[in-house]
Amino acid sequence: MYTAYIVMRRTQIYLDDAQRRKLDQVAKRTRRTVSELIREAIDARYAATPKADFLDALRAGSFGIWKQRPDLGPTGTYVRRLRRGNRIDRMAG
Repeated sequence: MYTAYIVMRRTQIYLDDAQRRKLDQVAKRTRRTVSELIREAIDARYAATPKADFLDALRAGSFGIWKQRPDLGPTGTYVRRLRRGNRIDRMAG
């Protein structure tokens, strides 16, 4: 069986007394280590933002979705055909 290993690097941080007490309380209540809680908090705060996730999803799947549609022809022609004649009529009304 293959096991993936994650490399951990030791890092020293400074916490004030209130921050350390809070971490100790949560660690005791949840039966987790303070290190786990800190790593989780970092991931939650600095992981990809919702905006970045949204943009990544757009880039991955939406650009060019009509590219293989032979019924549309060139994009510029398609757009001009949609707008033909209606714009001036709409502005005049």
